[in-house]
Amino acid sequence: MNRKLFSLIPLLLCGTLQAESVKDEYGLIIDAQNTISLFSTEKDAAKFNSKIPQARNAIASSSSAKWYINSAETRRICVEWDYGDGGIKSVKKDDNKATIQAPPPGRCLEWADVPTERYGTAAVYQSNDNVLNKAVVVVQPYIVSVTDSTYSDAQFYSDINQSGLAASLRSAGYDVILYRYLNTDAGVAFNAKGVKALMKKLEEMPNVTSTSVIGLSMGGVVARYALKELENGTGLHKVAGFVSFDAPHLGANLPSSITDNISRLLSKVDSSLCGLSSACREARTKLRAVLSKMQTKTYNELIIGSPSGSSDRYALLNKLSSLGHVNTVPTLAITNGTKNTSQGYPNQTLVTHYKLHRKWYNGGSKYFKVYTNPSMDNQSGGYANFYQVLSDLIKEQPHPITPYVTSGQRHSFVSTQSALAGSESNFTEVAAYPSSNEQHMTITYSKALKLRQWLDSNHF
Repeated sequence: MNRKLFSLIPLLLCGTLQAESVKDEYGLIIDAQNTISLFSTEKDAAKFNSKIPQARNAIASSSSAKWYINSAETRRICVEWDYGDGGIKSVKKDDNKATIQAPPPGRCLEWADVPTERYGTAAVYQSNDNVLNKAVVVVQPYIVSVTDSTYSDAQFYSDINQSGLAASLRSAGYDVILYRYLNTDAGVAFNAKGVKALMKKLEEMPNVTSTSVIGLSMGGVVARYALKELENGTGLHKVAGFVSFDAPHLGANLPSSITDNISRLLSKVDSSLCGLSSACREARTKLRAVLSKMQTKTYNELIIGSPSGSSDRYALLNKLSSLGHVNTVPTLAITNGTKNTSQGYPNQTLVTHYKLHRKWYNGGSKYFKVYTNPSMDNQSGGYANFYQVLSDLIKEQPHPITPYVTSGQRHSFVSTQSALAGSESNFTEVAAYPSSNEQHMTITYSKALKLRQWLDSNHF
């Protein structure tokens, strides 16, 4: 790949080429700052794909390998069969989505063993020396995709490289491995199995001398779970350290009032008054998709006060407590929240109003209200603004629902205490707290610099 083009990737994907951008001695862009969005929509994918094609393709081509991380256990499926009338149907043996466990009517011509579980994928971006020996595994955050659109390897790489971090690591001899889940919603324990399988794969590679793990948001909880199970078992071999980046170890705050009102809105939109029009059907589908994402195992485990998830949440908290914290290798906690400064918003409840137009009105109140929860929303921590996100998601759909958002309703999403799992003592080191609360999953220059310097100090 053209090295000059590779060096321009971060700026090209920002949509700008700023001559005044200055890099430090590590190749990091000074004053760069980007936030990884937890929501991925069709518009986001289209926007990313529309960005300068050669830069986007350069990211894809710079990946030297893509591994499918699966369970060691297998099951037998029919991959080729004869219908009996001469017609032959086959499935690729290495098809990562193969699910057929028994042949249809006819005669099976070939059977194959496939993994019982498929956990995730690992995109390998080797260092500039093209030798895979110093691995840095980055475990993805929770990405809410309403339409199940794919959060691609290229998007993931772009997200962590806006400050030049990935390029900086690779130029220093680190091999960046981006781990993505195949089933985000299957829960923390399930996805931790994938990280464990990846770590074992790296451990068995003779050229790999050390591996560090960076867990972003949910990825921090998943990585902690996986590493601690390995540590409690056969031990952490070739593991240099673990970084937890604003991870919700004690849960995250997505106001339950939002979930409640999506259900109410759906019940009103699904009315005989809008009939079977395409706009009405699409609106119902979109709202159901949003609601379904708020009823998954992962959501119930990680979100404080999720309507149906208390048992899942307490089960995860109890499991994490029994596992404990990684303590045989260096660990670093990075937070987007200040040490003890609130979000700075009013302590009284604020309200978001929604108006359901008369055409789609199906009885009951046509006005809806989403109430803030100041005691949780105002805590120090990495913030989000899901009140606004909800409004935007609803507003984008082809149905006449008008949201009116009261300004100043951003809220603490991962509190500082949650990011520390309750105490600074749970980690070998805690990075300097920001002077003001930052948006959750914001990678500032100072954070990118800390990551690079910490890895340099602890990798072997």
